[in-house]
Amino acid sequence: MPILKKQQAAQEHLLDNNEFWLPDFCSRTFTLRVAVICVLISLFLLLAQSPSLWPFPFWDYVLLLLLTSSVMGVSFFLICRWRQRMMAWRHLAVAAAVVVIIMFNLLWLSLVGFMLLDALNLPMLSFVSNEYSAIFRHLLISGLFAGLFMRYLTLQAQLRNREKAAMQARLEALQARIEPHFLFNSMNIIASLISIDPEKAEQVVEDLAALFRASLKDTADVSLADEIALCRRYANIEELRLGDRLNIDWQVAADANAVRIPLLTLQPLLENAIRHGAEMSIVPCKITLAVQISPDWVRIRLTNPLPPSPARPGNQMSMRNVRLRLQARFGPEATLEAAPKADLFVTELSYPRRLA
Repeated sequence: MPILKKQQAAQEHLLDNNEFWLPDFCSRTFTLRVAVICVLISLFLLLAQSPSLWPFPFWDYVLLLLLTSSVMGVSFFLICRWRQRMMAWRHLAVAAAVVVIIMFNLLWLSLVGFMLLDALNLPMLSFVSNEYSAIFRHLLISGLFAGLFMRYLTLQAQLRNREKAAMQARLEALQARIEPHFLFNSMNIIASLISIDPEKAEQVVEDLAALFRASLKDTADVSLADEIALCRRYANIEELRLGDRLNIDWQVAADANAVRIPLLTLQPLLENAIRHGAEMSIVPCKITLAVQISPDWVRIRLTNPLPPSPARPGNQMSMRNVRLRLQARFGPEATLEAAPKADLFVTELSYPRRLA
């Protein structure tokens, strides 16, 4: 039990770190960005203050680069150490703290740098006549840029929160959606089976209840095997309604239980295949759901015959919502494509296994 509590606490801590709007400046990805930023800021300071750039004032640039790197390194190290505490602060307090940390480090590191240069008899910046005036000028420039940078991060965080709220609302709308015609058809099937086959009627009730429970769950994702089991329950009800017109070939990989997928991702796709395939057909209709799992990718292919009559118009809302859910869970690498090919309508879904 203590081990499980520690693992749960670690997962919650990781989630909080990922949701915090202030970037993790000590991550490997950001370290390279910091190096590039130091080079650019040093070059900007040199261009803004040096009276002549030819021949290139290499020593001045080295001093500015050392100062900028020291200030950024120390500041981001302190921000990383205090980042956990900052999570409970307001946006304005976090932004002000970051600006103050950067300016304070610039002040004392500049003073230390000037003293070291004087003690080692090394040349100062060629364009600096007064050390304190140079420090004041750098403080103003750094404070301005740091404030603009924090303002940018704040606006980006607010935009991300709005997008997240909108996405969550759309996901909840999709999860809560039960096709009214499917519900009415299921109730009619139950009513007709009660007198002639009570056991089958009971099974339909259980399948329908499972679908309703899934639509009301808060679970973000489930195993692919559980999602396919839910699709089978849906198909069982539709097979009772459509009879021989519906025939589903389930080609599922053996390790489907080892990968995850957002809840109610495949069921709307199967619903579309049945609605636009078997319902529109007067002859037996074969729908194929094939799952392929490789070390790197999870690929799912759903096919249904094209109807002989003109296709029933649809609003594509299910497809759009499923695509958004996949990309929200697995990132832009996740894809969902649907198009007619020969005499079949093919829906193909794929996402990276490493994220599942």
